[in-house]
Amino acid sequence: MSHLSPTRTLIVDAAAESAFRPLNGVGGVPGPVDAHPQFPDMTPLWRQAGVTVVRSFDWVSRLDTRNNPTSLFPDWSADVDDPASYNFAATDQWVEAVHAIGAEVMFTVASSIPRNKLPAEDVDVYGRVVEHIVRHYSQGWAGGPAKPIRLYEFGDQPDFGPLHFDGRPQEFYAMYRAFCEAVRRVDTTLTIGGPATAFPLEKDAAYREGFLAFVRENDLPLDFYSFLWFTDGSRDPLDYRYVSRELRALLDEYGFTDTDLTLSYWNYLAVPSSTAPAAEKAAFQAATAIYLQDTAIDHAFFFRADSGLDPHYGFVDPGGVGHSDGRPDERSRALALAGQALTGRRLAVTGGNESGFAVIAGRDGDHVRVLVANYVAPDTALAEREEDRFVFRIPIGEQRIELGLTLPPQRRDLASARVESARLELRNLPWPDAVVNVVIRSLTGEVDDPRPMTVSATGTLQVDVDVTPQSAVLVELTA
Repeated sequence: MSHLSPTRTLIVDAAAESAFRPLNGVGGVPGPVDAHPQFPDMTPLWRQAGVTVVRSFDWVSRLDTRNNPTSLFPDWSADVDDPASYNFAATDQWVEAVHAIGAEVMFTVASSIPRNKLPAEDVDVYGRVVEHIVRHYSQGWAGGPAKPIRLYEFGDQPDFGPLHFDGRPQEFYAMYRAFCEAVRRVDTTLTIGGPATAFPLEKDAAYREGFLAFVRENDLPLDFYSFLWFTDGSRDPLDYRYVSRELRALLDEYGFTDTDLTLSYWNYLAVPSSTAPAAEKAAFQAATAIYLQDTAIDHAFFFRADSGLDPHYGFVDPGGVGHSDGRPDERSRALALAGQALTGRRLAVTGGNESGFAVIAGRDGDHVRVLVANYVAPDTALAEREEDRFVFRIPIGEQRIELGLTLPPQRRDLASARVESARLELRNLPWPDAVVNVVIRSLTGEVDDPRPMTVSATGTLQVDVDVTPQSAVLVELTA
């Protein structure tokens, strides 16, 4: 019987470059604003992680379909054309906070879940309100932000039972049509998509096939199709490859070959009763960020890149990063390390596997970075399933809503190869005979002192690193 080596050799070829996929988006509350001072400031972490785009859905001000003082349009009897009828202040501050770190905003139009999930009472009026909101954020109407928002998404998990949309699919479709027409009245070049479906593998579903058929038959724009995926039921970071391949085929089948595939939210766990140590979650984060680069996904948003303090449900979401007061933990550092690694130009690397030992490399100017993650799936995920189905309960007040979703087929390759360390062989480095500084950072927050190392005359260098189970390390070479 053969025994696998606990050390894996990883070969990085700095001469073989390609582009990274633009997948460094996040969802979360950027920080405190005048009306909501309770949120810790996440923008330093987001800047450190190189976040490029932020989804707005988690922010307090949503467009509710019923009267709600925190809604972007609080009173549906008010004058639609009067700037005083709108409640932009807090959202404007969050938009400015995102723009201040050099990131874009993907503005999600959806109602104030869980307080209200009802469809619009008057779709025409709803569309006019959407139009004014888009004019505010894209053209500066009513004192909108100086930098325009270009990305608009409609909906958030309309298929999530009665929890996110308590209406008929046809009512949702009508609202999407009004949304599209409103955005197009403002600017035909703005990017439009949706519906952020929660259960993307359910076949013949209202927000998959039904939604795509409606969009196609009514010749509506769909620049991107958005969906969510969490791995509570599988603990497998390669779920995203399977789900995106299925959705890409579906979009192509319906004629949406130019429609991008947007992963509106991803993370390890989302069900409140699901638990795992922070280090395990962080190792999954880092490994998944690496694996996502080789999927059919065009854009992705990690959920949630804040403290988890949820202004709508009134609890601390287990999907957050760091502590509730904003102090970092392994998950915060995973976000930062992955963001730093996935910048510049991608470099070819071999030696990783599909069992959670993942590796990626990049060059950004005078920096070469290699991210190695060692995620180990728990034993519960390796036990043979009776069926590819995951059933769970969501607590809403005193209610316990039971829901279920289809899972990708279980992979035997998910079992860990029991790797504990790595030998990095970097080849064709652009600094022959030069001394480079090597710094190693880990999820624990430890940072090794810079080690001067000499690149060979042929541009090679060897670095040994410990990568124990449920960990990740970023090795950075600076000329």
